[in-house]
This record gives sequence, C-alpha cells and structure tokens, in this order.
Amino acid sequence: MRFSNIPHMQRQKLAILERVRHDVGRFTNPVFNAFLIAAAVYLPCYAKLMLFSTSGTLDPLNVLLALSSIAIVLITPAFALAAAVEVYFARRIANASWASETIEFA
Repeated sequence: MRFSNIPHMQRQKLAILERVRHDVGRFTNPVFNAFLIAAAVYLPCYAKLMLFSTSGTLDPLNVLLALSSIAIVLITPAFALAAAVEVYFARRIANASWASETIEFA
C-alpha cells in the first residue's frame, strides 16, 4: 500500500481540492454573474427588436442591446475559461471522493 493511498491522505486531498475550488470560485463566480446579467439584458431587448422593430429609430432598448452584446462578446473567453476550470475541479473532486470511499470500505 502506498502512502498516498491511506484513507487519511485521500480525505486530505479531497479537502485541499475543495478549498482550492472555493478559492478559485472567488474569481470565476463574478465572471458567471456578469455573463448572466449581460445575457438577461440581451435576450429581452433582442426579442423586442425582432418582434416590434421600427426602422431607423434609436430607443434606449436598442442601446441596451448594443451594450449587452458588446459585454457578452468581451466576457465570452473568460466565461469559457471559468467554465472549464469549474468542470476540471468538479471532476477532480468527484474522483477524489470516489477514491476515498473505495479505500475506506475496501
């Protein structure tokens, strides 16, 4: 049996992974929130433009549509990176918790 396969060490690895995910979450959660807000502004404005469009008018909803689309385009790379990091840590934590359960009951 290797030293790293001791149940206590597996629980320590799991605790460290959960702590790192929490710490990284302080940086990824604002990205998710900003993307969600920009998308929540974009979708109703776009629906209004498609359903009730008037040619040649510049109203506040069209300005909001433009600003939210710019925000979405600028945030998308950070959103993709944050989502990839979250998926990575979720898989690592799932594997670590599975390994600690397997060793404890073996």
